[in-house]
Order: sequence, then structure tokens, then C-alpha cells
Amino acid sequence: MFQSTTENSPIQGPHILHLASWYPSAVHGTLGNFVRRHIEAISTAHSGEVWYAAPSSENQPLPKNTALNCGGFLERIAYFKTRKPMVLGTTRELLELAEQTDMGRFDVIHLHVAYPAGKAARTLSKRWNIPLVVTEHWTAYHKLQQQRLPFWRKWSMRNTLKHANLLCPVSEDLAESMRLFGGDNHFRVVPNVVDTELFHPQDEMADKSPGTFQWLHISSLSDDQKNISGIIRAIHQLRKKTTSFHVQIIGDGDPEPHRTLVNALGLNDCITVLGEITLAEVANKMRLADALLLFSRYENFPCVIAEAWASGIPVLSSDVGGIREHLTPNRGALVKSEDEVALTKSMLQWIKAEKRFNSAELRSHALNHFSVEAIANNYSEVYREALERANPIAK
Repeated sequence: MFQSTTENSPIQGPHILHLASWYPSAVHGTLGNFVRRHIEAISTAHSGEVWYAAPSSENQPLPKNTALNCGGFLERIAYFKTRKPMVLGTTRELLELAEQTDMGRFDVIHLHVAYPAGKAARTLSKRWNIPLVVTEHWTAYHKLQQQRLPFWRKWSMRNTLKHANLLCPVSEDLAESMRLFGGDNHFRVVPNVVDTELFHPQDEMADKSPGTFQWLHISSLSDDQKNISGIIRAIHQLRKKTTSFHVQIIGDGDPEPHRTLVNALGLNDCITVLGEITLAEVANKMRLADALLLFSRYENFPCVIAEAWASGIPVLSSDVGGIREHLTPNRGALVKSEDEVALTKSMLQWIKAEKRFNSAELRSHALNHFSVEAIANNYSEVYREALERANPIAK
């Protein structure tokens, strides 16, 4: 059982129940950290709770359930031993939480990622007769990634999308993939959020190595998606043309395969590969960098791009997913996915200062589109529309 440690927030407006399919926990500290940031932003304008059922593997000790006052919202995490299909355990834990909650306590259910928490979200939306909003970050809706999903999972995801009153993908590209997947409901794109107080430009540039262009890559380090090996091979070619640069590759995945490749190519003098660091450390790395470097094979719109702009630095990225929706020539450059020659060429141009960017304009775009205030305002409109669709007579 849980013991609540907070009273209802005095914030006016609809009271929101956030159900998360991905969320940071004692099992995985960074999974769904962008979901938590969305909820933190929303909670500046709308009180509520977030519930997450965290699967723990059989060989891990089972953490104790927690209920934590996070300021604007109450965070409840229930842990369970993983068994297939995982959706059963997730649904059971979330519905058990609902048994401890008075019916009528919430005005809107906001589901973050349709699977595996979607079945519980559909059930509670019907049981309590309140609207369901779905925010989606998952690349699984894109055609190539769909092929990896089992039939029953796609069936569950489609059911959740059809039940939702409003769907909120983080990019237009993802919205189109969701429409083709079977989400024929109403869409409203709301991008990922950035803490623009934490991510801001460097006041003093003295800490940067003079004459050395500082590249930064931040990701999960999954080579299948992020193509770290492609970046390293491009840098191997770049190293033959100039030595006036350094690249830091940082992420919460396994850094060892990438260190092995860097060592094999003799690039230890110009590439540093690090494992997981804190968000505050990421923000500091951004301030000291000249540009963010991405070379993904598929994406939606990664948070790290908006974090770079909030920090006043441009982005060089592969042209995949919804990245081009915001990454215009005055905010960086796009190269074709897998085109290592083009990546090397663009990196060399930037190092030679053949392309310059306005730091203040980059930050202004981040403030207008990805700040806590901008995202909170977006979701205030989302909840208003969802409530009107659920009860059109009350308009």
C-alpha cells in the first residue's frame, strides 16, 4: 500500500492522472526521463499524479513501492517481477492503484506512450468516464520499426489510439506514421520540453580549448539507432584533413564497443567516449561545446536537439524523422542518413568556420517552442479540447 505525502495542489484547472509506460525508477534511472520532464512542465499549470508500474527482472531484488511528493504532482511507482506478456503485470499494478483512489478524483487521464500502460488507461477512462489523452514518443510507429512488433502488441496499441480523445505525438513526422498505423483520431503535435533555466549559453568562453572545435554527441549509445560507429568512421576520415577538433560521445548505454572502435582506428587523441552523466553535467557539456552532432538512422525529435539550441549551439544531424521540422539552415544542417562522406564534409566546413550561427536566435527558438511555459500552455489547450470532445454539450 502507498501512503501519500502531499495534499492536492492549489493550482486550478483539470486534475490530471498521468499513466506512464516509460518512467525513471529504481530499476532504470534514465528510462523515460523525457516523460518525467513533460509531466514536470505540465504540473506547473495542472495538479495531478503520475503512476508507473516498473518491471523488475527475476534476478533483481524487488524494490519497495514508493509515493513521492514531487512538488506539483504525486509520483507513485509500483514494482513487479517481469513475466511475459509484460502488459499483464503493468495493467494489474496500475488497476490496483486505482482501487485506492476515489472515483471522480481526476478529470483527464494522460497516457505517456501507448504500450504497455495503454490497456489500464483505456479501462480507467471507460470506468471513470473521463477523456484520454495520449502523448507518443515511440519510433515503433514508423514503417521499418513496425515490423519488429508482434501482432498482439500492435493490436493493443491500435486499440489505445482509437479510444483516445486526442493524440499528441512529439513531431509531425510521428503523427503521420501514427495515422498510417491506425490512429485516425484528432492530433495535436506537442514537442518535447527543455529546462531552459538549466540549459543556457555559456557566459564565459575561457574554458573552451582555443582553436579547437568542440563537438558533442549525447544519446543512448545504441548503434542500431544512433549509428555511433558511423560517426567514428566519419571522424577517422576527418582526422586526415584536420586536427583542430575534439569529439565527446556520451550516453547512458554501453560505451565499451565504441571505445574499442575508437582505439582500433587510433582516434583516442580526438574522441572521448563517456558513459552516463547527470543532466546538470550534460547542460555544462552543452555550454562548453561548439555544436551538437547526431547521425541517427531513425528518430522522432530528440530532446537533445532542443537542449542544444537552448544552450545556444547549432546541430549537425542526419535527416531522419521529425528533425527537419525545426532544424532549418539557420539552426544547423542536415545530411543524409548513413552518408558518412557528407557528414565528414559538413564537419570540416564547420571547423573551418565556413558556417556561423546566431546563439541568441537559437535560444529564442528553444524558449518559444520547447520551454516549460510553452509546453504547459500547449497541454492546457490539449486538456481543454479533450474535455470538450468528451462532453461537447458543455462547450
